[in-house]
Amino acid sequence: MKKLIVLVLVLSLASMSFVFAQGQQEAKTKTLAVIMPSADHGFLGESIKHAEHATTQLAEAAGYKSIFLISDDIVEQANQIDTVVAQKVDCVVLWPHNGDELKSAAQTIVDAGIPLIIYDRLISNFKQTAELMGDNFTIGEDTGLYFNEYFKDELAKGKVNMLEFKGDNSSVPKQRSDGFWKTADPNFVRVNEYVTDWSKDTAQTQLETFLNSSTKEQVESIQAIFNHDADVAFGLLAALEGYDGDAKLNVKLVSAVSAPRELLNVYDHYKELGIDIVTFSFSPAMVVDAIQLGIDVLDGKQVSGMHLVPTEMVDNSNYKEFEKGPVYTLRYSFY
Repeated sequence: MKKLIVLVLVLSLASMSFVFAQGQQEAKTKTLAVIMPSADHGFLGESIKHAEHATTQLAEAAGYKSIFLISDDIVEQANQIDTVVAQKVDCVVLWPHNGDELKSAAQTIVDAGIPLIIYDRLISNFKQTAELMGDNFTIGEDTGLYFNEYFKDELAKGKVNMLEFKGDNSSVPKQRSDGFWKTADPNFVRVNEYVTDWSKDTAQTQLETFLNSSTKEQVESIQAIFNHDADVAFGLLAALEGYDGDAKLNVKLVSAVSAPRELLNVYDHYKELGIDIVTFSFSPAMVVDAIQLGIDVLDGKQVSGMHLVPTEMVDNSNYKEFEKGPVYTLRYSFY
């Protein structure tokens, strides 16, 4: 009887130890939450593919759980933040719809003591764990320098009229625009600027309206378009190619950001029409770097500060070489 009691106690203790160990193991399993906008244009669509794949793969490889969420607007994204805070996740990687409008919701993450990595769109006067984004200010600066060299002869003679097409009112277009006008020659004159919401169709309509409602003299005076996005570039190029008014178009250069293959594929076509294109690399795959920072946080590594992803200039002279390089190759690794 005594031996039976001892055996029962031993088995009971063993069972308790197993349950305790299992509970400890479950408690050690950390969770990474990645929250970003849904795809309203091509760049975001590509980014989601890279982000969803990386969230799952990197978390599983490190032994962590993961949550991946996308949203159509700021209200939905704020609700998602409330949810992951309530779930007590261990780190959040956040791509805000618009940083400043989401500031209050993002603050709840910080107040809960959860490490927060901000990606792409900044939140002003905010203390996150770290930020990662493309080097937007440098993109603007380099575009300005490129325009200076391209229009060197025209600028030496006087003013060069141009248009500017921005993405939205977030920190990204502001940085690109500020960088451009810091380096651009003072003889560049911005005749009009537009906010496109990153939409090809919106940009095409905006430029068509300008071409068809402005005076012949004003239309013919435009020699360049400083544009912030590759999707938008397609709308602008379509408007230029489809114009059939009385003015003789004089647009020689259209800029863009992102360097997708669809844009590189039409470089030669528009060159034949007398329009040069320059774009600066800004890969959708760089969101993976932000997710890796989140994994680093869960691993106990020190993560802080601003992390900027460098950019490359891609024009008619080097786009074929760019297509063979690592940035382009990684971007299209899913295709």
